[in-house]
Amino acid sequence: MIKLDKVNKYYYKGKSNQIHVIDNTSMILPDRGIVCLLGPSGCGKTTLLNAIGGLDKVNSGKIYIDDQLITRFSSNRIDKIRNASIGYIFQNFNLLDDRTVFENVAIALRMVGVKDRKTVAQRVNYCLEKVGIYQYRNKLASALSGGQRQRVAIARAIVKNPRIIIADEPTGNLDSANTLEIMNIIKTISKDRLVILVTHERRIAEFYSDHVAEMKDGKVIKAYSNDSSRYLDYQLENKIYLKDMPVAKEFSQGDVNVKVYSDDEGPADIKLVIRGGNMYISTANNLHIVDETANIEMVDEHYQAMDESYFENNDFDYNAFLPKKFKARYSSIYTPFNMLSTGWKTVKGFKKIRKFLMIGFVFAAMFTMLAVSNVLGIIEVKPDDYRQTNGSYITITNTEKDDSLMGVVDSLDSVSYVIPGDSKKAITFPMDDYLQTGYATTDLNVSITQTDVLQPEQIVEGTMPEEAHDVVLDKMVVDTFLRDKTGAAIGIDTAEEFIGRKLTVPNLEDYTIVGISDVQSPSLFVDAGQVMYILTNSGNQTEEFGFAGEEEETQDQIQSGRVKDIDLADDGISLKKGSEMPDGLYEVLVNDSHEEEEDYEIGRSISTKMGGHKLKVCGYYKSDKAGEDTYYVGADTIRADYISKQKSFCAYAPNPLQVKSLLDSQGLPCKVNDAKERKAYIHERKDQLTSALAVAGVIFLISLIEMFLMLRSSFLSRIKEVGTLRAIGLKKKDIYRMFSGEILVITLITALPGIAIMYYVLYNLVKITYYLEGMYMINPIIALISLAILVVFNLISGLIPVYVTMRKTPAQILARTDI
Repeated sequence: MIKLDKVNKYYYKGKSNQIHVIDNTSMILPDRGIVCLLGPSGCGKTTLLNAIGGLDKVNSGKIYIDDQLITRFSSNRIDKIRNASIGYIFQNFNLLDDRTVFENVAIALRMVGVKDRKTVAQRVNYCLEKVGIYQYRNKLASALSGGQRQRVAIARAIVKNPRIIIADEPTGNLDSANTLEIMNIIKTISKDRLVILVTHERRIAEFYSDHVAEMKDGKVIKAYSNDSSRYLDYQLENKIYLKDMPVAKEFSQGDVNVKVYSDDEGPADIKLVIRGGNMYISTANNLHIVDETANIEMVDEHYQAMDESYFENNDFDYNAFLPKKFKARYSSIYTPFNMLSTGWKTVKGFKKIRKFLMIGFVFAAMFTMLAVSNVLGIIEVKPDDYRQTNGSYITITNTEKDDSLMGVVDSLDSVSYVIPGDSKKAITFPMDDYLQTGYATTDLNVSITQTDVLQPEQIVEGTMPEEAHDVVLDKMVVDTFLRDKTGAAIGIDTAEEFIGRKLTVPNLEDYTIVGISDVQSPSLFVDAGQVMYILTNSGNQTEEFGFAGEEEETQDQIQSGRVKDIDLADDGISLKKGSEMPDGLYEVLVNDSHEEEEDYEIGRSISTKMGGHKLKVCGYYKSDKAGEDTYYVGADTIRADYISKQKSFCAYAPNPLQVKSLLDSQGLPCKVNDAKERKAYIHERKDQLTSALAVAGVIFLISLIEMFLMLRSSFLSRIKEVGTLRAIGLKKKDIYRMFSGEILVITLITALPGIAIMYYVLYNLVKITYYLEGMYMINPIIALISLAILVVFNLISGLIPVYVTMRKTPAQILARTDI
């Protein structure tokens, strides 16, 4: 039962052009029969019908369907009710023109949960037979006449066996013949169902309806039960009743007999020619000739008005071919698979111009891939991009140049060792393999690290060191060398070819590379006893980040050999006078050529300083080398001097963050080298990242706008389809799924080639220079990220117009006039 209680609806409420289209209407409708809303155009019939059928909302009042107050329900709940209980027949048919007759009807059945193909076919075909349209089941709806289209609409309304049929002027666009045929079908349906019919034809209402509600200016002014046991004086336009024609003449001659019927006595000059089974008629252009294709029926009887016997023998089995105990319940018609298959069919049917415009999406995908690759390439910070020292080093500030502080840190259980100053050094790599390269060398920028912390499993080429002058070079240094093609002239193009080659440090015996490690840092692993020698005799890297050491005159003298560790003295050196060795701090042996000079007397300090202290002569040496004037000091003096020039020292810790936390708690300023170097690198590339993000934003915006405009155009061109689907009960979520499938198909068929093209270009481009490799990240994950971004952006932009439209009621969508 349907009940209306003081229902009101306004158009333009609160404005100067406000229309009270449903005015405080209350009524109760029966469970079966035809209830006719009768009245002139514009009186509110269709609006009231739409409100009852859940196609439109009201401003106030209550509408009950089977005691369910639908005016208080959400659109989703209303969709469930009307999908299961209400069938719709529209004046404009509202068929899906690009689908067959069968599909137009089957879709309504699938929406109520009937998915079995055999059952669907049997039920749909039965309904098509009952409305007389079965023979056209495989035709597209767009190829049918008006009467045929309305029959399809009726079949769609009844196929799911609803208890209520909403019929909005179902004969408004039909001729008289089709009007009666359609009304006879509707009358048959109403025998055991409620049909709410809107019409402005009083004769139709009085003959077919069981109840009539006459409306005027939004009000029901008169409601009554109708006695339909009467005649309908409704002569069909396509039928000519010969016995009612005022003029009838007959001519006979031989085998030819001609009968002429006319509605007046006017002159007629007619010539008939029969030849070859064809008849040729000439009327001297005074009369129009109508042949059998005009669907004119000549009835040799008098016209008689219709009565109930005309349709009373018709019947319709509401449950025919439906599953036993069938109960209509909404079921989604879109699965992930048929979303894509339906979307593919839609895109495949695009016109050529729309398919051509999709090339723009290919370019959008290319630039999206470029932007993502660029942004992530800059954001991604790999150790070999920034790491200048071993990742386990911590730099501790030591502005007081306190040797005892180094001892405190070195004594910590979590610290393996400490070294003064910075571990970064430039070590000479000779490339004198050939005569042409006899003096060729290059500097390898390394981080001096003790061999003690190196594990055998970290060796990827060669062996672990065994001798004091055996060293292991890390793969990061080797890769930089090979990438820059520095060794191309001497044929070094693999890491394996580094094994056995030498490294030189001034004043020191050459070091031999015996292994290549992979610890993801530019480390040179050396014997613990050689660390101070290398630190004090090798050159520094160009300082870019972190704490800078003080390079003063004495350090230059050490590197040049002016000041030298006594332990590194050549065999040609012998003590002539004084102490056996310069064991004391800041003691120095000088060449015996200074023995007679007053300034170099034993026990006297000379002008040369180390560690802020003047060196004190402790003896003289004799050398086999002519003109040698080296100052020889002890290792402790060189170490003290080196420490005095440094404002920091480095500690090696397997867990640097843990050590940093401990040092912080003790108030010792320190930085984890890895974090410090990474931060400095990121800061350096900040401007690049900002530019990349700006470009990416523009590209994404262009892609978004293009997709939005194209999909909006596609959506608006199908607004009638959307309105129809919503009107017959398809839920909003299925509308979203339908268009999501189309968007996904468009995205996939344009994005995949676009991404593939840019992937190929970038993959080959980054091989040109290491700089480009650092600017762009190229791998399958980047391609997938680009595709995901396009999918998400396109779904959002493409569904925006769908969302805007879905906020409207089905009646509002069908009534759109801006398409």
